[in-house]
Amino acid sequence: MTELDGRRFRILIGVATGIGLALRGWWVSYATRTPQGLFDMARYLGYGKAIADGKGYIEFTGYPTAYYPPGYPYFAGVVTWLSRPFTDDATMPIALTQALLGVLTIVLVAYVARRTAGRAVAVVAAFVYAIYPNLVMHTGIVLGETLNIFLTFVFVAIVVRRPMGEEQRWPWMLGAGVALGLGLLVRPVTGALLLVLVGVWWLARRDDRGSVLRSTGFVVVGIGLCVAPWIVRNAIRMDAFVPMSTNTGDNLCIGYQPDANGSFTLSENCAIGDPFQGPASEIATDQEKTDYALEQIRDDPGRVPWLVWKRTDYTWVKNGDHDAVTWAQDFYTNPWMPKPTRDRIIWWSDAIYWSVLASGAVGLVILVRRRRPEGVLLVGSFLTTAILPLAFFGESRFKVPAVPFLVIASAVALVAAADAVRGQSRRLSSTSREITGASRPVP
Repeated sequence: MTELDGRRFRILIGVATGIGLALRGWWVSYATRTPQGLFDMARYLGYGKAIADGKGYIEFTGYPTAYYPPGYPYFAGVVTWLSRPFTDDATMPIALTQALLGVLTIVLVAYVARRTAGRAVAVVAAFVYAIYPNLVMHTGIVLGETLNIFLTFVFVAIVVRRPMGEEQRWPWMLGAGVALGLGLLVRPVTGALLLVLVGVWWLARRDDRGSVLRSTGFVVVGIGLCVAPWIVRNAIRMDAFVPMSTNTGDNLCIGYQPDANGSFTLSENCAIGDPFQGPASEIATDQEKTDYALEQIRDDPGRVPWLVWKRTDYTWVKNGDHDAVTWAQDFYTNPWMPKPTRDRIIWWSDAIYWSVLASGAVGLVILVRRRRPEGVLLVGSFLTTAILPLAFFGESRFKVPAVPFLVIASAVALVAAADAVRGQSRRLSSTSREITGASRPVP
C-alpha cells in the first residue's frame, strides 16, 4: 500500500481518535452504574474509598489487606479523592478517566503500529482499536484492564521509539521500567514482558551485548522504584514479605481443585481458612490454598494438560469476547440492559472479535516471517500475555490485555492483503496492456 503522507496520516489518526472518544463517551453515559454485591468492581470501589479517606488499602472488615495487586485499588483511590468535591460516588469519575485512557491508548497503538509496520498499518490498527466493542465497554466498568493496557502500551511505545538494535538513552529506559512496573502492579503477568524485551534485545544487539545489560538494568531499576514501596508497605502493615498479592492461592485452588473444569468455579474444596481475620489470617489462607493446589498437581499431573486446554477454550473460544456486558450487569444479578440490546451488542462484539482473531493470527505469522525486532516484540508480548493466565483458570476477561497486540497483527494482515490485491491488479493491468499492444496491426 502506498505510504501515507504525514498530514493525511495525522488526520486519519485524529478521526480514529474522535470515533473512539465518541463511542467511549456514549458507553460510559449509557452503561456505567455503581456496582453492587461483593464482585470485584464493588470491592475495588470500596478499596478506593478507604484509600481516599486516608485509611490505606484495607478490607471491608477494616484490616489491612494485600489481596488484589495494589495498582488498581490505588488508581481508584486517587480518582475518588480527586472527585470528592463533585461527588461521593466515584464510579462515574473512574469510568470517565478510563475513557480518556482508552482514547490515549488509540494513539499509543497507532504509534507502536507505525514503528512496527508503517503508517498504513497504524491507521488500520487505530480504527480497529477505536471501535473494538469489548475494549470500548471495559472503559465503563470499575476493572483494571483499561489502565493496564494503557500502561503496557506506554512501555512498548518507549522501547520501540528507536530501532531496537540501537541503545536508547538511560532516562527513556528508566521511564520504560516505571511504566512496566506500574502495569505489573495492576496485572502481575505484565512483568513477563521484561523477559520478552530482553530476549529481543539480545537477538537484535548481537554485537553489543553490553548495551543489553545496561538497558535491562535501567528498566529493572524503574520496575523496582514502583514495586519496592509496596513490598515495604506489606512488611509494615501485613508483617510479612508479600511481593505482590495474596490471591494467588485462591486462583490456583480454583484452577486445580478436584472439581475444576477449566472455568471459574467456586467449590467447597477451596473453603480453606478465613482470610478476613486480619493480615496473618489472610497470608496463612493464601499459603494453605497454594499448598493444596500444588498437592493436587503432584497427585495428578496428567490432568494439567487437559485443564490448560479447557482454560484456553473458556478464555479464547467458548465465550467470544463480550465479558464487559456481563460485568456491567454485576454478573446478571442486576440485569438492567434490555435483552434485545444486550443480544445485539454481544453479536457485534463477537463478530468483530472472530474477525480480528482470524486476521490477527495471520498477522502474527507475517510479523515473525519479517523478522523485524519490533514485530518479534509484539508477537512475544501477545503470546506471553495470552498464555500466562492459563496457569490459573479460564476466564474471557483474561484475554483483554492481549487483544491490542492482536489488533495490530490484524492490521498487518489486512494491509498485506490489500497490497497483494493491488499488486495482482497492477500485474493483470500490465499484462492486458501488453496483449493489447501486441495485437494491434502493423501500419
